[in-house]
Amino acid sequence: MELRIAGKTPGNGPTILAACSTQTPETTRLIHSIGSQLKSHGIEIEHITTDQLLSIQPKRSAVQTPILVILSEHDSDQAINRITDLLAEHLAPALILIGQPHLHAILSLRAQGIMCESIDLDPAHASTILWTLAQRQPAIQQLSAELRITEMSINSVHTEINKLHEELASAASIQREYMPNTLPDIEGLDIGVVYRPASYVSGDIYDIIELDENHTGFFLADAVGHGVPAALMTMVITQGLHKIEGKGNEARFVQPNEALRRLNNTMTEHQGEQARFATAVYAIHNKKTNEITVAGAGHPPSLLVRSKTGEIEQLESDGPLLGVFPDVEFGQTTITIEPGDVFIMYSDGFEVAFPKKDAIGDERKRPTLTYIKELTNTGSGIQTLADAITTLESHLDNQVGSLHQPDDITALFLASVGAPSSTSAAAAA
Repeated sequence: MELRIAGKTPGNGPTILAACSTQTPETTRLIHSIGSQLKSHGIEIEHITTDQLLSIQPKRSAVQTPILVILSEHDSDQAINRITDLLAEHLAPALILIGQPHLHAILSLRAQGIMCESIDLDPAHASTILWTLAQRQPAIQQLSAELRITEMSINSVHTEINKLHEELASAASIQREYMPNTLPDIEGLDIGVVYRPASYVSGDIYDIIELDENHTGFFLADAVGHGVPAALMTMVITQGLHKIEGKGNEARFVQPNEALRRLNNTMTEHQGEQARFATAVYAIHNKKTNEITVAGAGHPPSLLVRSKTGEIEQLESDGPLLGVFPDVEFGQTTITIEPGDVFIMYSDGFEVAFPKKDAIGDERKRPTLTYIKELTNTGSGIQTLADAITTLESHLDNQVGSLHQPDDITALFLASVGAPSSTSAAAAA
């Protein structure tokens, strides 16, 4: 048996179910009296037993016909509990009339949101309650239908969100495959990396390339923007960087300024209706001479920390953003690093990584110069590079808003740990 939506009687009114375990003259007269009162309002009563009521298959819905339940001394507490559970499971509107032996259950049932009165209730009052329940049912039915639609929509949204999470996690994994799994072991050079995307995928990307037995390339790019569009740009950028040209014995590595020039032309040639820009810095280290040749494209200046003096040199990027103007020339600088010196390339996310003390709201996203001290502490000579990077990352963790950092953060650290070879720079080139 199923609870039905209030059915229509010949008088075009709803039908109310009246359930009792045993029909006695008293219950018959009570139901008849209540029915007479309801009939004047166009509502009929259909008699069922409590066993029929309890046999109803569960169907969580608030669209059932109102129910009148009469409990007598023949009904056990267990039966009352079963009926109560059924009404709650069906969200069924009901009025329960309880006989003298079960009056103690009235407060308990009312506490569960079920209308419950003594069996001595005036039939006119009982009919008014049932009539009110019947009248409110169309609104309850509409709300129930809207609730089901909302639940379905929420479930669909949850499904799509979970799918989006999976796709973004997969995209992040793919992006990581385009970056080094491990750092190369380069004689005389200690390398460290800090890489922290602001979300699943990053607008920053870096690469470390062993160009030949003496030269290693270090590339860092920052696509303008955040999220998936910026991450897709980084994939294009890394694939568009020409590091080596020629094959076999004729192969040679491309100088940083030339590599950026070619990358810029590639980006401007394939520019769509919506321009996409990026900053980048590319450096090549010569392990024989301990020289670093670096070129930048609108990127924050690289830092060189001199261990002997503690002096900090900023190597400004002599070139515009990538993807703006074609056929642009990029300047480059060559420096020599001494044992203990640290060369640092970083993205502009560091500028907002250390907000002012007690900053709130949008103030946390404003650039500060604190990052320079934090970055250059890696060249203090007090700690090893690995220890210094660990300290830097702990300071990042302790910043206000670090759980929702405003921008991607990437930095490459190159620390010289040995003396240059006596071989001249000209012979090494």
